[in-house]
Amino acid sequence: MTVKYIEVRPTSDLFAPAVRAFGDIAIIGRASGFAAAAPSQPKDFSNPADIATAFPRGSTALVSNAAKGESAVVVAKTARKDTAIRIGTADNGEDHKVVSSAASAANFTLTLDSPLQEARPSGTAVTEATVGDSALARAVRIAFGQSPPPTKVWGVPVDTDRPEAWDAALTEVAKLNVQFVVLADTPLNSANSTLIGKLASHVAADLGDGKERIGVAMFDSTLKADEAVRLITGSVKSERMVLVAHKSSDDVAAATAGVIAGYRPHISMLLKPISIAMTEMFSDSDIDVYDRNLVNWITSPVLLPGQALYLGEGYTADASRNKKYIDIVRTLDDVSFQIKATLIDAIGDLRISRVGLRTVVTLVQSVLSPLVAQQVIEDFSVVVPLLTLFDKEPADLLPAEAQQIKQARARRSVDMTIQVVYAGAVHRLRIDLVFTG
Repeated sequence: MTVKYIEVRPTSDLFAPAVRAFGDIAIIGRASGFAAAAPSQPKDFSNPADIATAFPRGSTALVSNAAKGESAVVVAKTARKDTAIRIGTADNGEDHKVVSSAASAANFTLTLDSPLQEARPSGTAVTEATVGDSALARAVRIAFGQSPPPTKVWGVPVDTDRPEAWDAALTEVAKLNVQFVVLADTPLNSANSTLIGKLASHVAADLGDGKERIGVAMFDSTLKADEAVRLITGSVKSERMVLVAHKSSDDVAAATAGVIAGYRPHISMLLKPISIAMTEMFSDSDIDVYDRNLVNWITSPVLLPGQALYLGEGYTADASRNKKYIDIVRTLDDVSFQIKATLIDAIGDLRISRVGLRTVVTLVQSVLSPLVAQQVIEDFSVVVPLLTLFDKEPADLLPAEAQQIKQARARRSVDMTIQVVYAGAVHRLRIDLVFTG
């Protein structure tokens, strides 16, 4: 073996900043007509074909004998009103609808819409017989049905109408790295205002770095415009809520979330196509009401060929803090996370010195300069007041300036201001067309 006086074994241990997705959705909804004590664990989907097997029909069993002619049965799980059920097997069963459900010790008594045709022993299977997908499955499917589609959609089943079950589901969603949260088939009306308020409070809460999110809710399609906008109160009036008005039987909230999630954060949502079934359009007076109250509406402009449907605007529900548009909120979330993810490696290593603070500025520039090249932002500036003092000769520092450096080093804290110039998309054009002769 050749004698080596100096031996170097090169390795690479480069720091890779954390990455935050920009188009992941969490949808909370009813996956079954049968209820459970707690929500099931969230399930993530990247392929809509997996939805049917992930959310199978609910089922339970009789816990006591049921005589022929009885209109009530005792089962292990409760079921919501109007749930279609089959008591017995596919070959030897009978179909009923649940009129009501009442707790009975550790079990539940279901009142049926008609008497039993046959006696049913304890242990007989009781299965959900509803035709079509559940509300949650429909919402996940329609979110994926947009073009471009979202990257990932989480389904969070809630099998009961008890308020605490929705609270538990939102607690589960708080653990997920998602950017949008939707309540499946839950339109904003007087009956659901409290529930939508819980959604608004959830998305406005500080859930940790990288977990900033937006809630999307649809209005009840039966409400008039003036009635709908009166519901925009309390926590619902938030820059982190997106409200949409429609005249469709589809889950337009899930569809809207799918539309937004398919685009990069800085893209405006104005006139982006949405795939839903809707034939009746809003009147000009309705649109004026929605526009004044920062509600997005579904439209089909005659100037766009094909009679497709589009989002009429890209509003958030509150413009009081200069975050009127969805792309502003999303871009702020995305850029701030990129900066924090890049600077975290400097915490505990770089020193409060001229070289250390210059390195901090360079790290910020490494995040923002590519965004300028990509036309996400127009320009930026980074100001570190303490760095200005370090650029001076120590002998030229005033006593107060020297004290600022001393205090910063004692506290081990540095203030920095990053100013970003963001140029939003054109939403309105006003043209004076003048003919002269």
